[in-house]
Amino acid sequence: ASSGEGGSFPELVSTLPSAGNAILSIAWVAGQSSNDDGGMGGSVLFAGVADGTIRRYDCNTSRMLGAISTGSVLDSSKDSTSVSYRWNSTLRMTVENRGLQEATKVWALAALSDGTVVSGDSLGHVQIWDGMSGTMTQTFDHNESGADVLCLAVSDDENKIFAGGIDPRVQCIQRQCLPPSSSNNQESSPVRKWINAQANRKHTHDVKALAICHKATSQGSNELLVSGSVDTRICMYSAGDFRSSRPKIWYNWPSVSPVSISRKQRVLAVTRDDRVDLYRLEAPPSVNSVTNLRPEARDETKCFLKSLHIKSSFNLVCSTISDDGAFLAVSDASSLYLFSLEFDDENGVIDDVRPSKINLSGKCKQPCTALRFDALGRLICATVDGPIISLQVSPDEVSLEHVFKEHTSGVSASSHHFPVSSLDVSVDGKWLAAGRFASGKGAVHVFTLPTKEGGQYQHWWSVPEMEVPTTSIKFLGRGGAESSLCVGYSSNAFNIFNLESRSLSQWNTDMGFPLVKSLPRELTSRSEPVTRIICNPSSPQKLILGAHGFFCHVDLHQPVPDKANMFPPDHLRAKRIQMPNSEDNSMHSLRRQEKQKKANRGSNSNFTICLRYDSILFQDFVADNEMVIVEQPWLSVLEDLPDALSRRVYGT
Repeated sequence: ASSGEGGSFPELVSTLPSAGNAILSIAWVAGQSSNDDGGMGGSVLFAGVADGTIRRYDCNTSRMLGAISTGSVLDSSKDSTSVSYRWNSTLRMTVENRGLQEATKVWALAALSDGTVVSGDSLGHVQIWDGMSGTMTQTFDHNESGADVLCLAVSDDENKIFAGGIDPRVQCIQRQCLPPSSSNNQESSPVRKWINAQANRKHTHDVKALAICHKATSQGSNELLVSGSVDTRICMYSAGDFRSSRPKIWYNWPSVSPVSISRKQRVLAVTRDDRVDLYRLEAPPSVNSVTNLRPEARDETKCFLKSLHIKSSFNLVCSTISDDGAFLAVSDASSLYLFSLEFDDENGVIDDVRPSKINLSGKCKQPCTALRFDALGRLICATVDGPIISLQVSPDEVSLEHVFKEHTSGVSASSHHFPVSSLDVSVDGKWLAAGRFASGKGAVHVFTLPTKEGGQYQHWWSVPEMEVPTTSIKFLGRGGAESSLCVGYSSNAFNIFNLESRSLSQWNTDMGFPLVKSLPRELTSRSEPVTRIICNPSSPQKLILGAHGFFCHVDLHQPVPDKANMFPPDHLRAKRIQMPNSEDNSMHSLRRQEKQKKANRGSNSNFTICLRYDSILFQDFVADNEMVIVEQPWLSVLEDLPDALSRRVYGT
């Protein structure tokens, strides 16, 4: 890449001979030459062609004085010499087509440093080739139906090949280990065969993508395999222990909720790709005691009010509705849209909504990644360019009040390159917090806002960096000098910071640091991270840590138990966590664990984990002691997906 006034940009350095047909896949092996030729000398490139062949291209470089018109692409250097990159087609490997008239398509290629080439084709074969001679040495059937192999991945030590395609499973092909007698014999290098080691079937539909990534741990780095499928799920496997380790499944639920709420009007705003749907929440029946409340399901079709369609070439990114329901803000990748809302209600039930679009000036219509209304008629917008702007909103006029830029300067690139994903404003309107999905310095910033009692726009504090990324932020308390900011992390731990003193709260200090070691294992060991923090207005000392598959009740005035309770206690996911170890499965130990479980239920209900709900998209309090939860059942997602090639039904 070359550097210019606008930054780095790609530069053409060489062209390859035509293969005569469409190129479907490419694999590249770096050369061993010096930096004088850009490291491309001696490089080898393999291309999978639509005519059923795999072509090998070798790169040769030469240095010459000045530029010559030979038709090759030249790279000028400082001393007026040029490097010429010449690619030659040196080998052609033909993939079998089993007598079919149509040529076999080579959808995926991988090249190893020892000259081995791995191909995945439209006949469902994973084939091993000698990249020097063009000979096929081994072939494996990826599935019984002969369906296409679409993607390949290779482990760092190049001893494992992972394949996926039009089949729900991920296949592992492993190279045999060297015999002990030949490990020290350097004269002969025996051929190490590949074997079909293991296959995992955690997806329900075609696997379209595979990648190798690394996760940093205190002991070093773990090599992970990640697969993506048509079923919209991402599965993560241990590449080093693919056979026995249990994969982790990450569903397609968004990290930032697409739902916002107007508590005064009891209206939910749900962001879709090209529209915002509005739903009403009927008031619950009056009861004499809070303990008599029971969860009540609401039908989505019966609660629907209206859809606001946004005419744009881009999908919607975020939206928010004001707490009083007067305004709705929506943003896509190109612009910000603002609407005023008028509700028609009969007998206290809203039956229609009349939206009116408010025109915005150039500075006020910047596209955003996060939006938030406060109680004083301000709209806080985190723009895609980095600054956070404050807009004063009224039905007749929208004006730009202030622009925060302090959070974009003096921070590491690892944090700054992550957009602001969440905004929160304290109850009294004095504090503003902005969070990114990052772990470095600058992941969470706190600002002050002017109120009726005074104050000014000011950058107040950058919360200290942590070892794990931030996932959620929430102001606690009733505002004022005692306001605190709760920050949740991907490890399911959380910290509470005192804003006035710019330090950890007394609760965190008493618990010790890091807090994750003092929290129940039933919370910190869960694979899905906490994505939201909410508070009951009637109980400021209590908070709820919410994820997509559970939520945890926390009382800051109660001691933290060693073991968290599960609700319902007989839930299948609760049994998985509380399953005893194989080393301690005697009847005596089982009885002891059952007694301890009952004792914990009666002694301390703090940090109780609720598993009643799943696939949670939104969770918040609409009033005192009244909480609303929006679920997206996984079966409803499967209904909209194309049919799978095959779905194995066990036990039949």
